[in-house]
Amino acid sequence: MTLYRNVDELDFRFADLPRIEHPDRVLMADPRDFECAYAINPHMVDERGELKRVDRELAVRQWRALHDAFAASGLTVDVVAPLAKHPDLVFCANPSLPLPRELFADGRPRLVPSRMAHAERRGEVDHVVAALRALGYVVEPLRGESERLEGMGDGIWQLGRALLFAGVGPRSDLAAWRELAERYPVRIVALELVDRALYHLDTAFASLSDDACLWWPGAFDARGRALIERLVPRPIEADADESRRFLACNAFSANGRHVFIERRCERTIAKLVAAGFDVVPLDTSEFLKSGGSVFCMKLAHGPL
Repeated sequence: MTLYRNVDELDFRFADLPRIEHPDRVLMADPRDFECAYAINPHMVDERGELKRVDRELAVRQWRALHDAFAASGLTVDVVAPLAKHPDLVFCANPSLPLPRELFADGRPRLVPSRMAHAERRGEVDHVVAALRALGYVVEPLRGESERLEGMGDGIWQLGRALLFAGVGPRSDLAAWRELAERYPVRIVALELVDRALYHLDTAFASLSDDACLWWPGAFDARGRALIERLVPRPIEADADESRRFLACNAFSANGRHVFIERRCERTIAKLVAAGFDVVPLDTSEFLKSGGSVFCMKLAHGPL
């Protein structure tokens, strides 16, 4: 349909966007092999430049608590088997981008496999895509030969609306989003990321309901800030320190009411509560060592 990069290009009102169903499933990946085995973002090394050490037993307990919190909220949780030598598979939001069934005349959801920026993660893509194909997704790869695209790490659906926010910069290319805008009947809003520590859109922006988002403005250039402020009726600004240290914006809501978030984001949590959300605080400390938290650790999708 259309790719938007500037406020003056907007030709629609938020209230007029077609509605899509809220996700009712999440895909998670077994954390068996999770560790900091290499450094592909600033979070993975300590102040001496050495790889951070993960407490594997604690990480598994934290993953299980997140899994159980999702299930308790009514979401169906599907688990992908581990994949040897792929410690970041646990961040399964990144290897693919689902497109909801409402966009297509045949009522079948589509899936665009990612083209990962770093070689260390490229083997995850086929593994995750196979799991989603088995659930009924039609797989439609990128046609371009060189564009990078990192799935729901950089592609975030406004909850309940046919609007896709698209991160551009460290991990995903504008050309990939332009191709998808040409292929599919969906409006895509491109947001340039400018903070090296917030390398995916999902580290700086979370859709919380059909009219609200959580974001940290410092992660975006002036055009991106203007687009979010114009489009989203209720933009809630996360605490700056919590955004960079604890990935406050790597939060998740599936139903527009409950927000899953790292528990140490206390000032941000207070803002969410004041805005009327029911907050579910969770400990993701081991996963933060690798630059991920709640949103990264699942791929929300469905209904199928």
